Amino acid sequence: MSKADLVYRNARIYTMDPAMPWASSFAVSNGRFTAISANDDLNAQIGPETEVVDCDDAFVLPGLMDSHCHAFEAARADLYEVRLSAADDVSGLLRSVEEAMDRIPSDRWIKGAGWPVRLIQHLRHADVMAALDMLTGDRPTVLRDSSHHTMFANSAALRLAGVSQSDAVENGSVDRRSDGSLSGILFEEACGLVDRVIPMDSEDARRSSALHAVSLYNSMGVTGFVHAATSETTMKLFSDLDREGRLRAWVATCIATDTLLTPEREGIGAATIARRAAHRTDHVAVDYVKFFMDGVPGARTAAFIEPYALHDGETALPPPAFTSKELYERIQPLDCEGIRVKVHAVGDKAIRDTLDAIEMVRQRNGGDGPQHSIAHLSYIAQSDIKRLSALNVVADLCPPLWFPNPILQANALALGDARGQNAWSIGDIVAAGTETVLGTDWPIVPSPNPWPGLSSLITRKDPSRRSQGVYRPDQALTLEQALRLCTINVARYMGFEKQTGSIAVGKSADFAVLDRDLFAIKPEEIADTQVLRTCFAGEAVYVR
Repeated sequence: MSKADLVYRNARIYTMDPAMPWASSFAVSNGRFTAISANDDLNAQIGPETEVVDCDDAFVLPGLMDSHCHAFEAARADLYEVRLSAADDVSGLLRSVEEAMDRIPSDRWIKGAGWPVRLIQHLRHADVMAALDMLTGDRPTVLRDSSHHTMFANSAALRLAGVSQSDAVENGSVDRRSDGSLSGILFEEACGLVDRVIPMDSEDARRSSALHAVSLYNSMGVTGFVHAATSETTMKLFSDLDREGRLRAWVATCIATDTLLTPEREGIGAATIARRAAHRTDHVAVDYVKFFMDGVPGARTAAFIEPYALHDGETALPPPAFTSKELYERIQPLDCEGIRVKVHAVGDKAIRDTLDAIEMVRQRNGGDGPQHSIAHLSYIAQSDIKRLSALNVVADLCPPLWFPNPILQANALALGDARGQNAWSIGDIVAAGTETVLGTDWPIVPSPNPWPGLSSLITRKDPSRRSQGVYRPDQALTLEQALRLCTINVARYMGFEKQTGSIAVGKSADFAVLDRDLFAIKPEEIADTQVLRTCFAGEAVYVR
């Protein structure tokens, strides 16, 4: 018998493999698990060259996986942009920009994100734009809100982009004040008017951003993620890194079809879909496409069955980006090619129309086509939950805000308290037999750390302890249920189930060693979990 390269023993190993849920040791050769034991009886695997790690009864589980993120853009922001806060008021936002003026080289745009959507009404005031212009002068400045669906730009940026009062944008809008002047606020795909003229990053900066994203994930025990809106430029970047042996994660890239988050010049839509196979590698999956059906409730761009109530007594009922027939016409040919589609849908109308479109696809192409997903599902109608599993639709739940928090409060202001507080029916979705996965939506949340979100799935409490109370405790999951949502379920959703997602013989040796036993502590304490070591294909890619 050939000897193992690596043996871990004296551990509490939660494998996510129903054939052997718990183990105490495993062996690894050539980056894959070759033996797993419920006892420490792998001596036959140990030779003179074998590295043996005594875990001292530490808790080990498969590498976690993030079903929905914008990792490249988030890491770039970490390295090169202004970090704003959901607690900011207008003066705090301006103060952050002023500090960035000295830190960011003068030949670069000032870019940042993270201001709260509740500031929209304040930012519309002419004196706020004037204050931003006075501060930044001719230096173009763009600041996205925490959802990244709204942008506040200074006059220099608007001027360079050629944005005018007459611009009309499909699935977006250029905001104007009552006198017709530009407020600097752009909604949804109107953000692309400015994005298209922002200078491209250097290749070195792009590589640094991608490697920073993967390194940060590895430090948190994560060994795979779904990049939720990807340009061809970014897809090629991950692919190149994998071919060079530098990508330490499994990545699924959802090709963007709009300019909300991804500039057209970087490669989106049909042409990129047609070229996707050139970027497929062992660790990069490319058969995914992303659509947006609506926006977010706080900006009143999410699509609901019942209208928003406005401050002046009027109502607003924004439609979804596509009718169900239009979305069907976009998904149907992709489904024929075996491409999985991810659809952003937050409001109950957008979700229902998406399900209607997928149902038409199933009727036309047959029910055994690729598994599509709906991202967010925040306000799904109770009657539509059972349709998810019936149509083989994955519930892609993110961002992890299923506890009392300011965004839910802002949603309640826009929707009314009863409707605004009736979100995140996660327990009902899982109980209905829906394939369900967990994402962070980083940078919508400021960190890709999965442990707070995992904790709050179980407690429905704020893992940061800043907000009090429990949000819809009847929708809480058990720890066993929650762990599946960020391991084996995501691996299956990414098409890598045979390769990773559980600790089983033949799979890639992707695992994390933790500082605590998740089954021996209070669920609230899961939020503070620290990773001692992360391994990808048997290689230690992070050691605390």
